[in-house]
Amino acid sequence: MSHRTIVQWNQWLDNGLGQLTQRSEQQLLENFLNGTYGKHAVLIGLPRQIELIKALDLPCHLLLTSLPDHQKRDINTIESNLHELPIASGSVDLVILPHILELVDNPRQLLSEACRIVKPEGHLIICGFNLYSLWGLTKVLRPKNEFMPKHHYLHQGTLKKWLHLSDFELVKQSQILYRPPVQNAGVLNKLQFMEWLGNQCHLPWGAIYVLMAQAKVLPLTPIRLRWKQRIPAVSVPTSIPGPTARNSN
Repeated sequence: MSHRTIVQWNQWLDNGLGQLTQRSEQQLLENFLNGTYGKHAVLIGLPRQIELIKALDLPCHLLLTSLPDHQKRDINTIESNLHELPIASGSVDLVILPHILELVDNPRQLLSEACRIVKPEGHLIICGFNLYSLWGLTKVLRPKNEFMPKHHYLHQGTLKKWLHLSDFELVKQSQILYRPPVQNAGVLNKLQFMEWLGNQCHLPWGAIYVLMAQAKVLPLTPIRLRWKQRIPAVSVPTSIPGPTARNSN
């Protein structure tokens, strides 16, 4: 994606649908992480997504972004490209990827880097847009309708496969936002019942899916030592012969 597209996404998060997206994701993340312990959390995304990580009950927060942020934020920020993350391997308890995989040209490389920095038994959370939803259907049928900026759709099955190949185990998954992408706040409020219906019936066409995976701990396999030189067998006599008698003259 171009730098202009990423800037548009950062601005979109401030309008009605963007704010609704962030509020819904923040609430679900809090439910997902209830009872999860850790100290260091990293959000890889856009500057205006920092509310997703500030609300979490982890003491050390960090935003890693490729978009320059000229506003003063009350959170540590690292500006970097997303090809090689400037964070040590196995040093982070929680990594959050809110839609950033859909905005880069190398989503698998970025996911691999995000998995690399997670501690054993640490967690990784991915938020993505579901093509098979009212939002995705609107985007397909009305491509000129700019209710949200351009982005790639990543299928959940593809992400689950990539996580499995990185030795991560899926522990939780859910979908949110069953209402259509209506710009009118009053209409959105009236359609609130659709969220309750979608959650109760576990409908598969929520506009956003959220996946939570945990890094596996690889078991240590004991190695059996093998002697390179074989010790020859030694035969032990079963009886000891007595002294030989001498003939007397």
